[in-house]
Amino acid sequence: GLTVIVGPPGTGKTDVTTQIINNIYHNFPNERTLLVAHSNQALNQLFQKIVALDIDERHLLRLGHGEGEVETESDYSKYGRVESFLENRTYLLAEVDRLASSINAVGAHGNSCETAGYFNRVYVQPAWTKFWEKARSPETTNQEIIAAFPFHAYFSNAPKVLFDPSWSKEELLDSASGAQRHIDRIFSELEDIRPFEILRQPKDRANYLLIKEARIIAMTSTHAAMRRQEIADLGFHYDNVIMEEAAQITEIETFIPAALQHMQAGEMPLKRVVLCGDHLQNSPIVQNLAFRQYANFEQSLFLRLVRL
Repeated sequence: GLTVIVGPPGTGKTDVTTQIINNIYHNFPNERTLLVAHSNQALNQLFQKIVALDIDERHLLRLGHGEGEVETESDYSKYGRVESFLENRTYLLAEVDRLASSINAVGAHGNSCETAGYFNRVYVQPAWTKFWEKARSPETTNQEIIAAFPFHAYFSNAPKVLFDPSWSKEELLDSASGAQRHIDRIFSELEDIRPFEILRQPKDRANYLLIKEARIIAMTSTHAAMRRQEIADLGFHYDNVIMEEAAQITEIETFIPAALQHMQAGEMPLKRVVLCGDHLQNSPIVQNLAFRQYANFEQSLFLRLVRL
């Protein structure tokens, strides 16, 4: 699908783009989106708006040299992301250790992502199965549900009370399933971090991040043009291309980011292209007079689409 968003400054083009990104991210969890802008400044503005949305920051990645100027608390460059994964790992493994000691499971369960996975399979999942069998049977009383819950010690520091004896059975079960989601998330995040434990070289980790982990990847059109071969050879693939300030980008530079991946069965596996800009306010800057006058080179693809 092709979407062209046109409008004068201040009409909310970037906000519409941000919302499109948000919708794609939440509705199509397996799809990946490439964000492209001509300048680092435009890209950073868009990126700051995305960071404020309900998007998991481990799925964001910013390539190129402008990543240092993004005014956010976290670092979204390749190496910043890898570091945040490893920091996260330390915290999550400590949580696994706390969980293990709360149910008196002896052993070094929080040693690595691998041991945490075994711990989840051998101790945690069976404990949940046993608890739900008991909790869901019609004759179990509320007191018995509370008594059967296996992780009281782990949730003792939770900000609000996990179980209140005065609650109805539905509320108790709802709270228990919330607790289960919390614990499951720890293990699923550790599963995602596990490759970074195995890969030792910073470059391998960064490439893994680009190819497998990140779902929203931002770069300038210049970066895409300079590193096209390298990025395509890594096996990088994506489903959507979103261009901010598309009227400033020459036609050829608009085309390159759309072709950053190798063809599959003779076709580009691209699903959506979103161009957002204002052709009345800015056009690509072309220094070469011959290109400008004879090749009509300063017409952007955006302007061509608007004219057609």
